[in-house]
Amino acid sequence: MRRLVRPGIPVAAVWAAFPVLLTQGLRVRRTVLRLPDADGLTGEVPGPGEPMRLVVVGDSVAAGVGVDHHRETLTGELARLLAVTGGRAVAWEVIAKTGATAGEVAALVHDRPEVAAADVLLLSVGVNDTKNLHGDRRWRGELGDLLDGLHRTAPRAQLIVLGLPPMEVFPSLPWPLSAILGARSRRVDSIARDVVAARPGVRRIELELPTDPALFARDGFHPSAVVHAHLAEAALALISR
Repeated sequence: MRRLVRPGIPVAAVWAAFPVLLTQGLRVRRTVLRLPDADGLTGEVPGPGEPMRLVVVGDSVAAGVGVDHHRETLTGELARLLAVTGGRAVAWEVIAKTGATAGEVAALVHDRPEVAAADVLLLSVGVNDTKNLHGDRRWRGELGDLLDGLHRTAPRAQLIVLGLPPMEVFPSLPWPLSAILGARSRRVDSIARDVVAARPGVRRIELELPTDPALFARDGFHPSAVVHAHLAEAALALISR
């Protein structure tokens, strides 16, 4: 088994290996299967009373890339679990863009009335900041601004942040690109953990992806419906009902 570079790898070291990484990255971009977003950006699990409003924002994980319908993604699964355990209807809305970084997600959700009406907000972001080689300071600042903006827009919502996956386990990434991005993703995740910890009203899902390629979507990059269901259960444990 190949040894990974240390988890605290600085972005400068990543840039030093840039020629090799660029070649591999371009090859991955050309060859990895392009999958669509999941259908069903809005939906509702029926039940008594006024629906709880679940809004999921962020990147391609939030968009459900690799899964057919949001009923089977983190969004739909969490809505179903909330309806079952809470005994009330749950309405969901997804506001997401494949490839979005923290700064781009902030622009995407700025002053959205759907966000303001949310009871539960779930955020998936960071993988694109990792693969785009955003530096520590930029990532820390843009994630903090995003979280603060979401809180200002929806001060009563429960805000949950999805942890970053260890990118070295992505089947679609060749070595050494997988090792470099894996190490960088752990650094980015560590910063995210600190940013969330500085905001007592925000909760975080610690994420560990399986190494079994069968539990990824067909592109070898995005999580399968099975993993989405697992994430929904982890999110449910953090939500007060």
